[in-house]
Amino acid sequence: MPILDTDILISFLRNKKKAVNTMNSLIKSNMILTTTIINVGELYTGAYLSSQVAKDINAIEKFLEKFEILEYSKEDSRVFGQIQANLIKTGNKIGKMDTIIGSIALNRNEVLITRNIKHFKKIPLLKIKNWYL
Repeated sequence: MPILDTDILISFLRNKKKAVNTMNSLIKSNMILTTTIINVGELYTGAYLSSQVAKDINAIEKFLEKFEILEYSKEDSRVFGQIQANLIKTGNKIGKMDTIIGSIALNRNEVLITRNIKHFKKIPLLKIKNWYL
């Protein structure tokens, strides 16, 4: 059950063709639509920054009814700490939210579907798939 990153979720909500095609392909494959609680927070942040807050929040909530939302666990925190320390030591820091999302995917041994390959490829052993290709 791959984990969908915020970039594909936003692109789908904006009806971008590649995102819609990728999501439809996952649905046709009987994949469970999954994202993390961190990605949900990023979606809400965008909604609260928009000029149509109520409309965007409503769209997000309706959209997320189709998803399994992965919570952030104590074990995810341990994996995050290990990844974050390694990134700091090697001078490869990425945003903490991306590190947390990556730690959730890595801890659950799942593929992260994202277009943000630049950041996520810095997390060793994380399986990523670029939906935008």
